[in-house]
Amino acid sequence: MVELIKFEIGKIFSKKMVWVLLLAVLWSMGSSIYRDARMLKFNGIKNKEEVQQIVSPYEGEVLTKERIKEHEDYEKKLRKKDNLSAEEFVLSSILNFDYNLDIDPDYVVGDREYKKSELKKDLDKLNQEGKTDTFEYKNMEYIYNLIDKKEAQTYHYKMEWIYGADFQRIAPFLSILVIVGIATIFSSDYQNNTVPLVLSSKLGKNKLITSKILSSLIFSTIIFIFVNCVFLSYIALDKFKGWNQALNSLRYFEATPYNITVIQYYIRGLMFSFIGIILFTLLVMLISLLVKNNILSMLISLGIYSVPVFICSFMPTKQLAIIFRQLNLEELISVEALFRNTDTYNIFGNPVLYANLLVTISLILIPIVTYMIIHFGKKQAI
Repeated sequence: MVELIKFEIGKIFSKKMVWVLLLAVLWSMGSSIYRDARMLKFNGIKNKEEVQQIVSPYEGEVLTKERIKEHEDYEKKLRKKDNLSAEEFVLSSILNFDYNLDIDPDYVVGDREYKKSELKKDLDKLNQEGKTDTFEYKNMEYIYNLIDKKEAQTYHYKMEWIYGADFQRIAPFLSILVIVGIATIFSSDYQNNTVPLVLSSKLGKNKLITSKILSSLIFSTIIFIFVNCVFLSYIALDKFKGWNQALNSLRYFEATPYNITVIQYYIRGLMFSFIGIILFTLLVMLISLLVKNNILSMLISLGIYSVPVFICSFMPTKQLAIIFRQLNLEELISVEALFRNTDTYNIFGNPVLYANLLVTISLILIPIVTYMIIHFGKKQAI
């Protein structure tokens, strides 16, 4: 079995396009690091340690409307200047990255968007009307209890996490690598006319199928670790600054329902994304087995990943559009939206965050798809 797995993994890594994509990942991150270093040097800043020294007086400062307004006025003055000093450049760009946070974001509850105070007001109204047994009340109470636990937003230098933990940027690399590496794992046997030899061998319908499944999962695990480590190096160069800060103080995550830190978000994000990659790998294998054509297998696999989000705008009802937009593999692998939004689904009368629902569905599908690969694999005929 071990030799078979090594053989299958060797076939996958022998594809030139796999190595081209891996090099593209290195180039993408390398160009970002070089771009940042060049930008700092152009503005008279030696390194990021100097940036951190400039913003250090603001560390831990609670973001208020008054403080944000003061910074906006200061930034307007700087815009009128032709040349900025190193300190002024940092205060108008790096610091501004956090001072543009929405400290009173909108939260999606049902079909409406609420400010926290508005949500509390409507919740009290439903309570007074005796509608506490309705899903509407349960949903509003559930979301309010989640967001009420969040800490006040503060300034901390942590912007590298936006780029180093950019799952939306990582997801296309991973998905394309899976398609290129795995989409032909069964179909190539048919197109190369080797399937008669494979199926007539002693191990053709048993250990070979298992070895293909295991080798594909090992490949996906390797590329997942590699790509994420490359992106993590961006944060590591900055000594993981800001890892212990609240997630709602990270730009684009102001409306998160989770009261967690940046590092907790990153770890959960890795787990969710990995579940998505494993499921996607298995689905690509199943398609390759059923379609028996390399090009068609790759196209269908690409469609499974990208089409649901695209067609959601053509759905006849809003509810269908939301389902197609949220419950799909791209959403799970790219992760970030799962932590940004408060959308819920009514599951047996109880509100469930769609992130939890999507992960649960995926965990259920993984053994089902694995069984289907084994079942149809044994049904192959010469």
